Amino acid sequence: MPDDTMDFNFNGGAASAASERIRSLTEFITRCDHEYYLLNRPSASDIEYDRAMAELEKLEKEHPGLKMPGSPTGRVSGSPAKEFRQITHETPMLSLANSYGIEDLRDFETRILKDLNIGRAPSDFIKPEDIQYCVELKFDGASISLTYERGVLKSAATRGDGRTGEDVTANVATIKQVPLRLALDCDAVVRGEIFMPRSVFAALNTAREDAGEAVFANPRNAAAGALRQLDAKVTAGRGLNIFLYNLAKSPVVYEKGKGRETAFETHSASLEFLAALGMRVSENFSVLRGMDAVIAHIEKWETMRRSLDYDTDGMVVKVDNLAWQASLGFTAKSPRFAMAYKYAPERAETVIESIQIQVGKTGTLTPVANFTPVTLSGTRIARASLHNADEIEAKDIRENDHVIIEKAGEIIPQVVEVIVSRRGPDSKKFTMPSECPACGSPAVRNEGEAAWRCVSLSCPAQFIRKAEYFASKRALDFEGFGEKVIETLVEHGLIGDMADILKLRYEDFLKLPRFKEKLASKLALEIEKKKNTTLNRFITALQIPFVGETTAASLAGHFKSFEKIAAASPEDFLAVGEIGEKIAASLARFFSNAKNAGIINKIFEAGLRIEAISSVRAESDRLANRSFVITGTLSVPRDSVEELIEAHGGSNASSVSKKTSFVVAGDSPGSKFDKAVKLGVSVITYEQLLKMIE
Repeated sequence: MPDDTMDFNFNGGAASAASERIRSLTEFITRCDHEYYLLNRPSASDIEYDRAMAELEKLEKEHPGLKMPGSPTGRVSGSPAKEFRQITHETPMLSLANSYGIEDLRDFETRILKDLNIGRAPSDFIKPEDIQYCVELKFDGASISLTYERGVLKSAATRGDGRTGEDVTANVATIKQVPLRLALDCDAVVRGEIFMPRSVFAALNTAREDAGEAVFANPRNAAAGALRQLDAKVTAGRGLNIFLYNLAKSPVVYEKGKGRETAFETHSASLEFLAALGMRVSENFSVLRGMDAVIAHIEKWETMRRSLDYDTDGMVVKVDNLAWQASLGFTAKSPRFAMAYKYAPERAETVIESIQIQVGKTGTLTPVANFTPVTLSGTRIARASLHNADEIEAKDIRENDHVIIEKAGEIIPQVVEVIVSRRGPDSKKFTMPSECPACGSPAVRNEGEAAWRCVSLSCPAQFIRKAEYFASKRALDFEGFGEKVIETLVEHGLIGDMADILKLRYEDFLKLPRFKEKLASKLALEIEKKKNTTLNRFITALQIPFVGETTAASLAGHFKSFEKIAAASPEDFLAVGEIGEKIAASLARFFSNAKNAGIINKIFEAGLRIEAISSVRAESDRLANRSFVITGTLSVPRDSVEELIEAHGGSNASSVSKKTSFVVAGDSPGSKFDKAVKLGVSVITYEQLLKMIE
């Protein structure tokens, strides 16, 4: 840790002191990132790291002119991009020729020997055993080109068509394994592969499936999609990683202000140089003499690669000698000195014994195939998600079908195809159930969605998550009622629906293990205090599909009472500013559900009281019957602007439509501004909004 970081307080001293402190903190955080994300050997504690980052952010804000290029505080910053600009690659990003069998590798060796021996005397011929190959895992991700100037990341571009790619610098900068500053002052163009770890991919798909969203087919597609997000903050949350494997040209290293080109004799030496710069290179590359050794290595890794947390679909075999690489040259599409050996995906045949429906924590109904158990890629497979009704329809998957399965990304089992020729005469198409298997409530499918859902408040499969949200800060705001507390209450039978939370008393909490008098008193008091709530908070707490805090506030402002909302028709809901047919149908469906009505009645019987329309204190009605959409960066926090609008009778919406009254635009407004212009919606500044209120 930089000297005295724990106690340092900068209080307006000389600029040189701030500059030195910023430099020291930047170097410390950069070193910590390298140790944690590349070496897996952190030397600083999380507290030390967080305090250093907070201090650096504070100093850079106070002294913006002293911020160092490649500062770690800039990994996720700025506004979402409207589009990606194009970057022309200095040297083309070519693809590799593929081989799918040992004979292809033997032919590759023959061609290399023939080309290298052209013009040589027989006594000087290069023999098969003279050639050393650098053999690397072939990563299955998205190719990237990084350009560094004087050791600082300047740009990152996708492969594109090989000559021109898209500028994704802001997104790549969010990947912690990408150094923003190199260990040496140098110019370098480095090529690599961005990927999504298998564990991250599995968690992402589980979350998307639970939310009724389309799942990614494989980690490669997920990585490519994350890399091309217009908002770098979205990319930052996708858990991407990277391996660098090639210098596109000789780097220039600066010493005492003078640059000199650095040359290497072998490709493997250049990889070691990249590692010394602080870049992540594959820890599994090997230098092998002769093709026999290469083939043995490839066969060994066919099984070993499955234990890795990232996808590898083969091995890349390169002539290690860079002078020989230059002699062999390139075709129009690929280098002659390298070849990619592709492993065949492992598949297995099995039988779908049954298809059952699982209910996720958000109410999504997911069909799951139960197989006759079969071993695939070293693991026993007995079931696999069929994702949704559209997937089943597209592949015509039925119970008792003989099917071919494989692991997507070597981790997620999936049905590849149905062997229709083995289908029995009494086979029947599979249809999704009309009722939730967990609670018997109607299952619904909203127009334009792949997922079927259960929208019952009393569904046991969803209860823990719904109860947790019901008590959360965004809803009724019962402080202290986190996931663990809710799980404990359910586990010990103290709550079975949302209304039961409101009935809990001091003595109930004392029945729970490790719940002492102080905590029991605090939780019981919190419930009594928060039984008085506002209409918009209660609507939010009900977790109606597609109805979040903003829509809840609009409903509260329009109808003024819960009774009117519960009795409204779809047409009544459509009269509310930003509500369209999808949300109106969802609201009507929710309130017409008898089980939901029963839970709501129990909630009021348990003592919940709606004491106000909104949690925002009304100051005037100058913005009444007007809806606003906020976009871009304003001079004040967005939450404050939304509260200001609601305080003067207006409503907030998250998207622009013909019903929108005004779009309040700040700096870098993005696509909402463009849509407002297209629809003819008035665009105003924050200052103009204030004048409307005055």
